[in-house]
Amino acid sequence: MQSIHTLILSTLFITCLSWASAQSLQKDAPTKDALMQQLDEERLAYQLYTSLGEIYPELPQFQNIPRAESRHFQALKNYFVQNYPEIEQLDLAGDFIHPSTQALYDRLYAEGKTSPQAALNAGVQVEELDIKDLNAALAITQDETLRAIYTNLRTGSEHHLAAFSGQRGGQGKGRGNSEGKMNRQSCPATRCK
Repeated sequence: MQSIHTLILSTLFITCLSWASAQSLQKDAPTKDALMQQLDEERLAYQLYTSLGEIYPELPQFQNIPRAESRHFQALKNYFVQNYPEIEQLDLAGDFIHPSTQALYDRLYAEGKTSPQAALNAGVQVEELDIKDLNAALAITQDETLRAIYTNLRTGSEHHLAAFSGQRGGQGKGRGNSEGKMNRQSCPATRCK
């Protein structure tokens, strides 16, 4: 009789653990989806700005900001690899995760290559989208490390937006930090290097 009770309790315990694990994975799905979206957007920004920088080498935004986008991508990738090791490795110059990101890249590149002002406007569109999506990701993310990374990325995107919008319609140097350097004080050193 004792062994039947032990067997029943063990079965219940394993079932509860399995259920709790499944609930945790379901609860974590929005955070993971938002993280994958941000990885795609950082990749889009890097690839678009690098391509437009080849067309417009005179625009410092397209020479400086891709370096910041590379750092942003790496910070997200480091977090991703540590927390979702089962997912395939991602590369900054690789294919986009979402077909919609590829379509956005194609549209912005086609627009951006028509003139320097159109290229700067493409940068504005990317940064505005990034800020909007980072705000949405912050709203659903409880992990403090990821929140710190997102907050830093949002600050960088605000600087990039200022650099792109400050240059539109004029020949000034633009406003803001065109490199979009990350604030290392609020970003864990292991995540943002």
